[in-house]
Amino acid sequence: MRRLAASLAATVLAAVGLVAVVGQPAAAHGAEVFPGSRQYLCWVDAQTATGQLDPSNPACADALAQSGPNAYYNWFGNLDSNGAGRTEGYIPDGTICSGGDRGPYDFSAFNAPRTDWPTTHLTAGETYEFQHNNWAEHPGRFDVYVTREGFDPTQPLGWADLELVDSVTDPPDTGGPGGDNYYYWDVTLPADRTGEHIVFTHWVRSDSSENFYSCSDVAFDGGDGEVTGIDGETDPDPDPTDPPEVCPDEVPGTPLGELSATSVTATKAHIMWGAGTTGCVTGYDVIDVATGEILASTDGVPMIDVTGLEPGTTYEVAVRARNDNTGEVSEPTASVTFTTLTEDEDPGTDPDPGACTATFSTTNSWSGGYQGEIVVTAGDAALDGWQVAADGITTSNIWGGALADGVISPAAWNATLGAGQSTTVGFIGTGTAPADGELACS
Repeated sequence: MRRLAASLAATVLAAVGLVAVVGQPAAAHGAEVFPGSRQYLCWVDAQTATGQLDPSNPACADALAQSGPNAYYNWFGNLDSNGAGRTEGYIPDGTICSGGDRGPYDFSAFNAPRTDWPTTHLTAGETYEFQHNNWAEHPGRFDVYVTREGFDPTQPLGWADLELVDSVTDPPDTGGPGGDNYYYWDVTLPADRTGEHIVFTHWVRSDSSENFYSCSDVAFDGGDGEVTGIDGETDPDPDPTDPPEVCPDEVPGTPLGELSATSVTATKAHIMWGAGTTGCVTGYDVIDVATGEILASTDGVPMIDVTGLEPGTTYEVAVRARNDNTGEVSEPTASVTFTTLTEDEDPGTDPDPGACTATFSTTNSWSGGYQGEIVVTAGDAALDGWQVAADGITTSNIWGGALADGVISPAAWNATLGAGQSTTVGFIGTGTAPADGELACS
């Protein structure tokens, strides 16, 4: 089995001066690091000693000019909080690499159809260890697609171009959370591919509806994991960057990139910021600007769920970097303002029973199987639990719910739905797919 000689993931934290981290209550964020995704390899290519961005690759430079620096500093944040495993019919053709442009940062430039993105060189038919960076450990499934033979990389990527070649649930990881840790599993690539192709990896979390998207440019030319197109290199290089020296005594710089607040509830908000900075950073503090109080702290992961907030309250927060080796802190970032939901607005505080509807559709199919999804929608009142009749459906893999005795029940995270709110259960079905249409929901 062919494997990457030196993991690209190991360069990330070193490249921004971070050190190892231990378990934090951060949300799962990440991207494919082997074969390297566009957002990851462009981030590696753009690194400078000052923390500013200066990519040598022309596609990466154009993406920086179009979408700005936040997609670089937050290369692990190419996500859709409501993705819920949905693919064709939900993510439009031409926007697959950015997951449909529904995330907090602009990754739209990484959809550009061109042949000069950073490229990983592979051999068709060989087995490789795929690696997907994990800023935190969460259960879920990774679906790996490869463009079909005859794919034209100068045309926008569409679902008809892609073939699902591998799916794995809850693969092992090297540790988490942390910038140099990753999930890993073996993928045998199709034997009939030649020339330039795209590997699309879709991470479907099973403990929330949040999904992550990665497009990796590859060349099936007999390579062994070498990378071209970064650091000004045109010849294959299996280890494209040299980690800088550790900087235990340097003053931490203010975190770069835009601060965002998402997934706001009555008592919680998910705060995310850019990984890029200067100096030595061992952790971050989320600060209430009005009071100066530290609302939450991490040991190096550039995101965290801030909990214990007051319902119906407006907060203005900023982030500062720390160097715990010296006790020094940076100047804070620009602030972001958000307002928590009231208890009446938050469906998780006091749900009432209500009716629901469910619709089934096939999103992909192949000989002997198919990928399907069921969208469950609450009626005029909130739901505290639901069930969908699924007679005739058998699965080899299901996410967003569980199937037993012909009935699909919710996962813990999507059992409660607000009035009119929807959730999606996705699965890999065996046999012939049933007809699209409504299913009984109660």
